[in-house]
Amino acid sequence: MKRVIVVGSPRSKGRSAHLAEMLFEANIDECPEDEIFLVPVSEVEVGPCIGCGACRKKMEVISCDEDGNEVPESKHRCIFDDDMQTLYDLLDDADELIVVSPIYFSGAPAPMKCVLDRLQPYFWASREVALEERLANKRPATLHVVGEGNDPHGFDPLVSEVRSATAVAGFRLERVLDWVGKIDESGEIIAEATVVEIVQGGQKTTESEVQNRPKATSASRPKLDLSSNKRARQSADNNRKPSQQGKKGNTQKGERKGSQQGKQQGKGKRRG
Repeated sequence: MKRVIVVGSPRSKGRSAHLAEMLFEANIDECPEDEIFLVPVSEVEVGPCIGCGACRKKMEVISCDEDGNEVPESKHRCIFDDDMQTLYDLLDDADELIVVSPIYFSGAPAPMKCVLDRLQPYFWASREVALEERLANKRPATLHVVGEGNDPHGFDPLVSEVRSATAVAGFRLERVLDWVGKIDESGEIIAEATVVEIVQGGQKTTESEVQNRPKATSASRPKLDLSSNKRARQSADNNRKPSQQGKKGNTQKGERKGSQQGKQQGKGKRRG
């Protein structure tokens, strides 16, 4: 299986970054056969959606098959050639999505909102698939909500934004963990996260709590085998523009890839 962790904070060393790093390490330790990709929005270049509508039309995207052979595909994609093209590839191959995001006025920070809005191509793609098929093929997503606390307005908008945007990308938000006020400024966990019940149009806090140390979020599911993910490994030398030939994912800018072997050798790569 393959997991992707998107860190929605514009701060590279804040509470969300510390929690995401712990989740990253926990997944490596507990699921050594899996691959985990850490994508902090603070380290990627993703511009805002401008509502141009260009992603309504499909374009040719160059991908790689399991043997590393280039395969042209026709997909809905944004015409902007930035790091979102890499994230599209990662999301396409992911078996599970984990989002770690702080709360900015009840919603997502601006850089994270850019990422969510740039999932618009999936909306047009989803309209070409029958509803029953879309629902049957949903992959699990988890949202970790982080904040200092003291905001009386909660974080319903953040949950709704993440739930709505990731749904068109093929994910179902199954779990929301409330870490608000439970991680100090140094990144240390000082209290247990609360599981938030997801309800239509809002949220409801349950009495159940999770252990205060992050664990892999799908230990009961089959392990993710991402050894065939060629796109995320072989495109570092590929500089194609997405508006012309597509762009394949890479594991260098703003992204880290982890595995047990990678941990022993430096845990993957990061740049930015």
